[in-house]
Amino acid sequence: MSPHYFWLNCGYNRFNHVEDLTGQVSVFDSSVHFNPSEGYTAFKRARLGDKVIFYQVQNKIGLLGAGTVVKYEEPRRGKIIIHFRLEETLNPVTKDYLARSEQLKTTLSRMKEQLLNPLSEEDYEQIVAVGRGEEKINRYFLMKEMEPFVKGEEYTIFVRTVNGIERNGFKHYQEMQQGDRVIIYRTAPERGIYGVAEVTSAMQKLPVIQGRTDSTAVMIKYSGDIDYKTIYDLDREPMLRAQHFLADNWNESVTELTKVQYDVMLEAGDKEEEPLKTTPYLHELIKQANLPNPDSSKVFVTPSGRKLPDKAPAAKVIHLFVTGDMTDPYDIVKNYLKLAADTPYYIADDTWTAGTLYGQYVEEEVTTFHPGVLTKHLNKQAIIIEDIDQLEPAVLKPLFQAARGHTVHLPFQHGGSPATLGKTDATYTVHPDFRIIGMTRQTADDIRRHYPADMHPLIKVYQFKK
Repeated sequence: MSPHYFWLNCGYNRFNHVEDLTGQVSVFDSSVHFNPSEGYTAFKRARLGDKVIFYQVQNKIGLLGAGTVVKYEEPRRGKIIIHFRLEETLNPVTKDYLARSEQLKTTLSRMKEQLLNPLSEEDYEQIVAVGRGEEKINRYFLMKEMEPFVKGEEYTIFVRTVNGIERNGFKHYQEMQQGDRVIIYRTAPERGIYGVAEVTSAMQKLPVIQGRTDSTAVMIKYSGDIDYKTIYDLDREPMLRAQHFLADNWNESVTELTKVQYDVMLEAGDKEEEPLKTTPYLHELIKQANLPNPDSSKVFVTPSGRKLPDKAPAAKVIHLFVTGDMTDPYDIVKNYLKLAADTPYYIADDTWTAGTLYGQYVEEEVTTFHPGVLTKHLNKQAIIIEDIDQLEPAVLKPLFQAARGHTVHLPFQHGGSPATLGKTDATYTVHPDFRIIGMTRQTADDIRRHYPADMHPLIKVYQFKK
């Protein structure tokens, strides 16, 4: 049985810091250290052999090490005692640094203020690799500079004007760290991107420079020119369309990019648009919106030698129909996709939560478990959700992660064990052909803004035209 993975918040006095931390065991009692009922629920997920990240929350805050659950006791109902052994010390990297990773940022934002929080295996391995110094977490920026940079040369980028006024986008200069990637933007001869660089030194105060009120700067090394793209070229990219930094009046000196935006900006060549497809029903014209196709299979090897799995083209989890002002799109969608007559059909509203989708315990006269809209139909090939835009995209992430092959822990128990969602060996198994048929009155552009970029490869959008 594969282990579970956890993040353990611990105080400074949990270990003897005078001696070598490796091999030390710390004992935690769910009924003593914090809210007993919350502690019991969190501890109930653990078992012997589970892997743990120790994060110190007092004195020198940051990663402490990685270890294992070596003993599990439940002396009475409502009380659990767990022995955690620290087996490897890690560099004291803080949560703020880990949150530079888009994936870890989501994981950390979901953590509760409790002792033990679940992690995925992928998150655990990345945190350990960063804590060992084997990997860095880079961020990505778009920087406006008019100087004609030379490949291989290092340049000083002052973060304030000669009069000491902070340049627009100043907070992004503060976020830069060594190794971060930069795309160089210029306003002439045309507004667009012209080169790439790497941050070689974070923001620091340089010696006094005559003529400047402030000499604080970041250092970058120019990696070289690229085939330039104007802002109009970039705005045609679905992943970049209508972004603030592509406006004619964008006046910041620097802004942050996501890794997806950075990669799309540097992709060469224009892609031909897909031909329109006609439906067999009512002769309506339906085209797939310009959401990007998944990347072709690639193998990425981290500096530590850890291989990230190949990414095969992902099956679409959501087939999303833009219905506009149609009065009854249900029959059209059902006939177009040739759905079975008994396909479950729901209409979402603003009261829907993650519990509505995956299941939740509800306190009535007695506490009752209400199955989720998704989890009770995962053995089917499809369900229909009208007004799916009423759902916050974040509540769909467990389903998306499960569709990518991960096993996701759900925030409730099933048969005395943590409930899980995944493709195999999970409490709730996602059928390989399972899909949500969504209907929305949002436009295609609204959809791109509504759903995070990492969800786009798993969404297929259809738009009706008269």
